Amino acid sequence: MSKATKAATVSVASRDATIGTLINEAGQAAQSMLTKCKEAAQKAAAQLDPAKPMGDRIAAVVSLYAADFTAAGHNVKALFVDALTLHAAAQCPVMVNTIGKDGKKVDTPTTAAEAVNMPKHAMKDAAKQVREVHGIGRKTGGGRKPTPAKTPTAPAAPDMVKTETDKFSAWLDDFEGYFKDAVFHPRIVAHLITLGFSVNKAAKGKTVKGAASI
Repeated sequence: MSKATKAATVSVASRDATIGTLINEAGQAAQSMLTKCKEAAQKAAAQLDPAKPMGDRIAAVVSLYAADFTAAGHNVKALFVDALTLHAAAQCPVMVNTIGKDGKKVDTPTTAAEAVNMPKHAMKDAAKQVREVHGIGRKTGGGRKPTPAKTPTAPAAPDMVKTETDKFSAWLDDFEGYFKDAVFHPRIVAHLITLGFSVNKAAKGKTVKGAASI
């Protein structure tokens, strides 16, 4: 009989003064803000309670440092929450923009844990994908609104019975709308990554010819 794995120790009950200090230092030192926020989030990750839903476990830790964020500012809180979100969903697959060998941006599959160590914009984009996958997010009034996905066309006749192939063909016809949608795109890409596939967009102005391959 195998030995039971010892549960990780969770210390979420009280405010950790060292984390509060890091948050305040981040607010005072603009150049080191991102580094300090990442360091604070890494320490705070030990306070995440895996028994709680993803959104609740992150919110519970963030609430411990409400006073610190009030003093440090909104930007510090936003960076801290992004980094903590990535720690909370460490193994979640995400897609980030990196610079390829030719100096151009390319979509690179990675995990949330690895995205914490990336530049600010890549880290923030990865955190956004994690929130969308887990159905959590910040309450914001601005930003780009999601493009509504195309609605599948209704059958031509009420008594028309569609086969599975017909249903799939109809969904495939609408796939472009879902793939370009701000909400559905990261979910589709993340799911493909879990299945072992990667998605690469053709360079601007280049036409992809030939049959698709797996």
